Amino acid sequence: MDRAITLVLAEPIASLSSALKDFLAENGYEAIPVKSLKETLLTLQKQKIDALVLDAALLAEDFGFIPVIKGIERNLPIIICADSNTPELEAKIRKQGIFYYHLKSFGIQDLQMAVSNAVRCLSA
Repeated sequence: MDRAITLVLAEPIASLSSALKDFLAENGYEAIPVKSLKETLLTLQKQKIDALVLDAALLAEDFGFIPVIKGIERNLPIIICADSNTPELEAKIRKQGIFYYHLKSFGIQDLQMAVSNAVRCLSA
């Protein structure tokens, strides 16, 4: 039997987890919700993760966390979700080699498409 696709949903408040719940279940994805960067790292060290959805609020302007993740799991697709955007913020985050930069105002379907594409890249 194949292993389920596993995503970490890292966010201080479980809003993305709630919004993605039905989508994840319909696609057979397993979600591991975490509330801190420390929990994110511990989860990545303990088990195989296929994609990371990370709320930019956890980064608190410290984007050095992304290279740490890439050091643990080099090819891990990272989707950053932000409440608001500035060209400077987006440029700083994109320089870290993320898979997708999602603005929450774009809606949940945009995030679902990003997750689907990240998972699809795993099998390519």
